[in-house]
Amino acid sequence: MLRNIFLVSLLVYAVCAAQWEIRKVDFAEDQDEEISADGMLKQQMSVKCDLCKTIMKEVKKKISANATPDEIKTKLNNMCDKLKPLRVQCKHFVEKYLQNLIDELMTDDGPNTICTKIHACKSEP
Repeated sequence: MLRNIFLVSLLVYAVCAAQWEIRKVDFAEDQDEEISADGMLKQQMSVKCDLCKTIMKEVKKKISANATPDEIKTKLNNMCDKLKPLRVQCKHFVEKYLQNLIDELMTDDGPNTICTKIHACKSEP
């Protein structure tokens, strides 16, 4: 009888230990996925910010002080055509923020300020 109680207790302990290990592995995998998602989001934000700054710097150089919205739009699209590896991302970016970019490019603000205002870059404290 005592032997049976011992065997049942040992079996229950083994099942509980196995279940505990499974839960620890699942929890660790969930944390890895969350960290990975945060890292990808930060990386995407960084690429978007860098792309914005590059476009703004080049377009600012090429437009006159009294450029029209149509001229700015043309310069933005021409700039995207020159960025061959990032052309598609550039076109999407310009399309999404076109009016804001035109408004901001008509001011004296620099690339960092413009990109922060349209939320392509995080503001630096």
